[in-house]
Amino acid sequence: MRSILQKNLKRLQVSFHLYIKTTTKGDYVHKKKRTFHTVNDIPLRYKFLLIYVVSILLPIIAINLFFYQRTSADIKVREQENLRKSIDRAAGELVGMIDESVALSRMIAADDSLYEALDRTYASPVDYYNEYHVFLRDKLTRYMSANILEVRIYTDNDTIQTGSHYIVMKDKTTSLPGMEQLNQANGDILVIDYEEQSGFSRGKRISVIGKMKTFTSYATYAKYSKIDLEVNRIYSILNRETNSLQLRLVDGNSRPVVSSARFPAEGWSSDAKSEYIMEKSLGNLAYLDGWKLIGVADTRHVDQLLDEARNSILWLAIISVIVPSVLIYFILRSYHYRIRKLSRHMEKVRNERFDLIEIQEGRDEIGGLIRTFNMMISKIHSLINDVYKLEIRHKDLELDQVRTELSMLQSQMNPHFLFNTLNALLVVSTKNGYTEVSEIIKSLSLLMRQLLSRSDNLIPLEEELQFTTLYLQIEKFRFGELFDYTLDIDPKAAGKRIPRMSIQPLVENACKHGLQARKNGRLIHITAKLGESGLVIRVIDNGIGMEQDKLRQLIQDVRSDQAKDGSHVGIRNVYRRLELFYEGDATFTIRSEKGSGTEAGFHIPTDRL
Repeated sequence: MRSILQKNLKRLQVSFHLYIKTTTKGDYVHKKKRTFHTVNDIPLRYKFLLIYVVSILLPIIAINLFFYQRTSADIKVREQENLRKSIDRAAGELVGMIDESVALSRMIAADDSLYEALDRTYASPVDYYNEYHVFLRDKLTRYMSANILEVRIYTDNDTIQTGSHYIVMKDKTTSLPGMEQLNQANGDILVIDYEEQSGFSRGKRISVIGKMKTFTSYATYAKYSKIDLEVNRIYSILNRETNSLQLRLVDGNSRPVVSSARFPAEGWSSDAKSEYIMEKSLGNLAYLDGWKLIGVADTRHVDQLLDEARNSILWLAIISVIVPSVLIYFILRSYHYRIRKLSRHMEKVRNERFDLIEIQEGRDEIGGLIRTFNMMISKIHSLINDVYKLEIRHKDLELDQVRTELSMLQSQMNPHFLFNTLNALLVVSTKNGYTEVSEIIKSLSLLMRQLLSRSDNLIPLEEELQFTTLYLQIEKFRFGELFDYTLDIDPKAAGKRIPRMSIQPLVENACKHGLQARKNGRLIHITAKLGESGLVIRVIDNGIGMEQDKLRQLIQDVRSDQAKDGSHVGIRNVYRRLELFYEGDATFTIRSEKGSGTEAGFHIPTDRL
């Protein structure tokens, strides 16, 4: 009895060894852990304080400082990227407006009927106005769009009357703006900006002017096209990002054309920080040479984001220090109190005093240890009875093992009895000349042997077909002329390896469900084709088929873990076996139509054969 008691006390001491070594100051701890002598001499509360400072307080401060630096850098990078995207988007829209006007200018320059009307010398103003009302008045209005303010044509044909979209160049007030620059330019199209001083709509103008000299046969008078862009549209593009970016459009002579409403009058030159000033060229085409967008970032927006990030991280640091500190204080206080209680009672156990720990245990690991300790103390007195019960249970387990072995022997004897019976029937049938019965018994015997000796592995296709043929011969014997089957096997596919029992269950399902309701002419056709994509095997019957709703339910049951009614186990096993061997690369298909039969099969890719 005393030896058993000492054995259980030793187990209990091993279970609480981790806690005893940090709280007990006994001689045996110092002897076993001399390496940690200094650590063991430190009081438990100071150990907890050291763990708190080194493992919690300092990492929180360091992490928050690192997080603030990274956040600040990310904000600057993100804002610079947003500014770049904004100026790229604005430049793209401006180039689109200009390209639209350039395309319109080229369309006007390619209109031969317009050339003919403008190059004609009119006998009188009446003749011109007749031509204007019939042809010229609505000729240019069809080119108008939301990005275009006005389309005009300038000519020195003095028989034309100035008005609407057609201007006769006579003096400075009616001359084409930018004509000298256009004549000096290399190309026939130029983008200019100027101040409109005459007319009802005075103010800033951005225009695309072009020479009309496509048709040399109509060159009696000079002709120019001028397309005015909608300046308000340009202002709206530049003012879209005013909260974070101010934009200015500059022409080829580095003169400001239009600016956003809050573009700074100064402070954005070379003295400003480079990361807050961006330039974007509008293109390298001749008519846009030197035109660019200048973007000046609003640093107040970036500073506001940095201040918000700093304040957020500061509050996060404060909360992440205060909350864990308070929580750790209460947790470690509870831990320290209960572990000391447990340590004192363990000392009593060493002196063979088995007193229960009468405190509120709690549901954590310390509470679990206290409950375990109380349970151990309560069970020590009944230890001998427990040992007897364990011995009786051990004998029962040995008896169950013997019974299991006997059951296994019996299960091995039953198949041998079945094979011996089949062989006896085969001998009797052969002696009496029952040829058909002999063949069917032989097929059944082979079928049973393969079923009992099979293992889930890959076998050649021809071996699986031999096994399936045995089953079909039995079905043929059962139904006679009412049932027949055909095989169409590609000779190149015969040696390819497929999972065992992957064709016979499909054939059995076809016989059981597809052909059972058919009275005569039952036929099953098995095909195996080896192509470039892989091996395709199909089992086709001419049975009653099934409706699409039932087919969808069948496919769902096959792909699920268990069928709702326990049916179609064979098809599901084929599907699971294909998933197991080919890891989803093989494809399992079922097709059926009501009254037209059913087709089931699978496809194995070439790289998995």
